[in-house]
Amino acid sequence: MPSYTIYEKPGLPPHEAIDSAILIKDHYSIFAFMLPAVWMLVKRLWWILLIYILILIPVSALETMLPIWASMLITLLMSLWISLEAPNLIGWSLRNKGYIEVASLYAEDLEHCEHRYVTARLAEAERGATQTPFARSADASASKPLPNQSKSGYVALKDKMRDTGTSEPIIGLFPAPDRSRET
Repeated sequence: MPSYTIYEKPGLPPHEAIDSAILIKDHYSIFAFMLPAVWMLVKRLWWILLIYILILIPVSALETMLPIWASMLITLLMSLWISLEAPNLIGWSLRNKGYIEVASLYAEDLEHCEHRYVTARLAEAERGATQTPFARSADASASKPLPNQSKSGYVALKDKMRDTGTSEPIIGLFPAPDRSRET
């Protein structure tokens, strides 16, 4: 089951926060593997593209000193790293634009994820929380630790979205045994 990370702008009323929320599927990106620079341009990851180019310049200078297989291996490893870290790179870019991560959840598809997020967010709004407690002003640093709160606001939102409907304990990566395979 795919995992999704949800980012929203802080300080917005619930309905505007839901409308402006960005859902990112945590998955391997083959496009980022094959054409990393083009992928960064399409996703508008300007700072990451700049860093990539600044790293690529010395690597291309090393190609004259290294055998062809070594330079190919370096390029392959860089592309592999970018494709594996694609969702995190997008999340880093969103955090730099002022978004905050409000939840990370598992869902069958994007539509199911949106449904779970909207349901939990509207339930929070009905309880009286008009915004997530971690909504910070635009000038606040995103590297500050989040306040430790118990069962209120953001934590309650994450707990509500994490609810799988089973009371069984989670063992490893599998939330519940697959009943169809039991004999």
